[in-house]
Amino acid sequence: MKIKNKKFEIEFIGDTQLKKFLRASKDRLKKLSEYFQILHQNEDQTMITIKIVSNEEIKILNKKFRKKNKVTDVLSFPDEHASGDIAIADSYILNKNQTINAQNFFMLVGHGLLHLFGYTHYDKQSRSNMRFLENTFMLMLGLKKVHED
Repeated sequence: MKIKNKKFEIEFIGDTQLKKFLRASKDRLKKLSEYFQILHQNEDQTMITIKIVSNEEIKILNKKFRKKNKVTDVLSFPDEHASGDIAIADSYILNKNQTINAQNFFMLVGHGLLHLFGYTHYDKQSRSNMRFLENTFMLMLGLKKVHED
């Protein structure tokens, strides 16, 4: 499934369950893409691929690109042309009954998008800024804040 606006084309890659969830979440996806369009007005047309992967896949990617031999929730791979890829581990977005948890899904998608646009959380100031932006888009989507002030 693809989401498009003037600045973004985001393609989601995953199973049938993800496709059903995305169709049901179309309004939130549109709001999220509009938020990032406003946040990054100076960027060129951006093409992003977001793939839901297994724990094994994300562990391999984490080891290859970050030299960390462990499972992580989300990885972002920016490229030099205002585009990039995001991998999200399915174990971080699935509920116990194997349905997709909207809170976790949108948090990780937004977190990955922030990384693609250069935001980090490696020091106190950048972490504070990123957390503010994450809380802002989560509340805009009608979801709970993910960080306490």
